[in-house]
Amino acid sequence: MPGTIREISESLSSTNEPSQFPQLTEQHILNCAFSAWYDTFRRVTLKSQIIKPLPVEFIEYLQADSVYLPEYKLESLPSFPELENQIWDIINKFDGAVFPKLNWSSPRDATWIAATNTLKCNSPSDIFLLLKASDFIAHDLDHAFDDCQYESDESVRRKHPESYELVLRKWYDVATSMEFRCFVKNNELIGISQRDVNFYPFLLDIKEELRSKITQFFILNIQHKFANNNYVFDVYITRNRERVWLIDFNPFSHTTDSLLYSWDEILEGMQINQYFFPTTQLDMRLIRTQAEASQSRNQPFSVNRYPREMFDLSQGQTLAEFAERFQRELVFAETDQESTENENS
Repeated sequence: MPGTIREISESLSSTNEPSQFPQLTEQHILNCAFSAWYDTFRRVTLKSQIIKPLPVEFIEYLQADSVYLPEYKLESLPSFPELENQIWDIINKFDGAVFPKLNWSSPRDATWIAATNTLKCNSPSDIFLLLKASDFIAHDLDHAFDDCQYESDESVRRKHPESYELVLRKWYDVATSMEFRCFVKNNELIGISQRDVNFYPFLLDIKEELRSKITQFFILNIQHKFANNNYVFDVYITRNRERVWLIDFNPFSHTTDSLLYSWDEILEGMQINQYFFPTTQLDMRLIRTQAEASQSRNQPFSVNRYPREMFDLSQGQTLAEFAERFQRELVFAETDQESTENENS
């Protein structure tokens, strides 16, 4: 069969008028914010703590068009000692490492700047750097409600929530091959997609087991418990395949990556999929060959926001070389700050 599964479905669906998304309201978006669902699903998700509300000065710092750390000596910059102390307390509580997110998004698109190329953070500076460099975070800050539909008065439209939260989740060394995205329409699970679009041959051998575990997890722990009727959620299955963990909820919207599906296909209730793969079982899509992985894999986060200062400072270096240099500068800044504090104490 030529092409990827997603390419085939998009080709067929393009011959018809695109389906309409269910109405997306501000409340639907707010229901997907971490603090809105964490207490309900605490038992089946990763250990986390929420710092809320974040100081207005810190949000302004994140929104500023530059990349620097608080207290860097070369400039007069803001300081957030209370927030940093809160972060240190949580990092220590979670055995020295966390990964961050704001209300909805984690800075996954900014891992290129981290020394480990991951979201693993061991200090407030690690967290601030990832948040500053992330386009996903910028969207949370300024465009959270852009796709919401309003029936009447457009003057009530807003761009961001009333307050922001910093979520710190305990760091686990997960196998990305075992992450899956699940699509729910009218409170029914209608499709499951592999999240990391690389080819993992072993997944094909355990597909039925994975489908069964995710379906059972949904029925027992999520169905009719989440506030929205239409939504997307992500799960992680442990390496020993003994447990399923809820990772996040996402809006049922084109802003959420549909991965190995087309959104038209999802909106039409999987009818196209049933034509090609007639089955009474829930559809689950995996990358089937290395060739398909190569065709499916877009350049990840290719439209990231790279501030001008990044390019000005890079002096022709590659991103990896510049990220390494930038990390050294961070260590220098923190050491210099500690020395100054010791001198003044």
